[in-house]
Amino acid sequence: MEINRGRPKPPSPTIVSYNTRGVFISFPMSLLQIRINGIRLGSRLNQVIQTSVDGEASPLISPLYKLLAQDRINIVSLGLRTDPSGTSMFCCHDLPSGCKFDFKPDIKKKVASGSKEPQSCIVSNVCTVSVYPHNASLNTLGFLMSLFGKHGVSFQQMVSSHAMISFIINRSDQERVLAFLEQEFDLPPTHIPFGQFENENAEFVKKRYPETRATYVEQRIKTYGIKLDAGLEMVEISFNPKDQKYLGFCGNGLQQLAKSGKKFYFTASMTKSHDMAHLYCLTEPLAFQEKQYFPSRDKVTKGLTVCPSVSVDLISFHGPHFGDRFGIFNTAMACLNAAAIPVLLAGCTGASIFMALPDSLGQKALPALAEGFENP
Repeated sequence: MEINRGRPKPPSPTIVSYNTRGVFISFPMSLLQIRINGIRLGSRLNQVIQTSVDGEASPLISPLYKLLAQDRINIVSLGLRTDPSGTSMFCCHDLPSGCKFDFKPDIKKKVASGSKEPQSCIVSNVCTVSVYPHNASLNTLGFLMSLFGKHGVSFQQMVSSHAMISFIINRSDQERVLAFLEQEFDLPPTHIPFGQFENENAEFVKKRYPETRATYVEQRIKTYGIKLDAGLEMVEISFNPKDQKYLGFCGNGLQQLAKSGKKFYFTASMTKSHDMAHLYCLTEPLAFQEKQYFPSRDKVTKGLTVCPSVSVDLISFHGPHFGDRFGIFNTAMACLNAAAIPVLLAGCTGASIFMALPDSLGQKALPALAEGFENP
């Protein structure tokens, strides 16, 4: 379903930067305006956030992706991070009528001492807004972060695919987000945002065109190829998501990296609590001076921290109907768990899966994934 927003572009687009005090400064953008092909608006979703308890870094007994796979529910977007403090993840999913999945929100639940069962909460009424293609451009990623900060809109999560950068936002913010994306990017003249079918329109399409969704499960899941990028550097920045100026600081640092010729291989942002978010960006190894592009806590405030970077191997793949089928990520995690390969960071959106592993374990992961996936 195509939605014509009908908004004229401003005559003088601007690019945003910051001075040392965090004040927004606008410069004429003119020919520097970033070109993209489109914006995609997703349907209404449920978002479930899950964290391990009391700093338990061991695997969760009932991870969300496993529960959703058991109830044949497709994951539209996912982010997962494991570090010494524990495991955190979010899953955004459709909730089909009559499904068995009933993950009760209980934020104040007290978990028995020694239990590995996770804490969880549900944030309903969210949607995705995606920009494509990103072309692995740190300039595009940084500009997007700055735009959210400039317009005072917080996104809850963010994850990249092979082509898109997707943001999880409150549905109440979607009009504002679509407006500034359309106005500040260079879009084709024929572009209009794409909206997912909902309600009776969705049911009509599913009945008339049943092939639009694929629910089959192969013995070994077909892919278009599994790629290994070894020896990357994972940059992590933590900040308070309630203060949008930090998005600008992050965005400015990423755009500075772009000027040095760097690109990103995968990026994700996870909001773990109301006052703590983490931005992750995988790039080639950075020189000392390049790491200085990101402000230290002392130069900004105590609301932003650049964490020590980590060397990782990145596995990525996609396949037919990955965005429409349940259990794909669950199969990937089962393959790696069976081979005792830990996953430091993972993300899914669209038809793509990205998994960051400890340095030097990428080669071991390839035959492990071959147990569940075909690699042509």
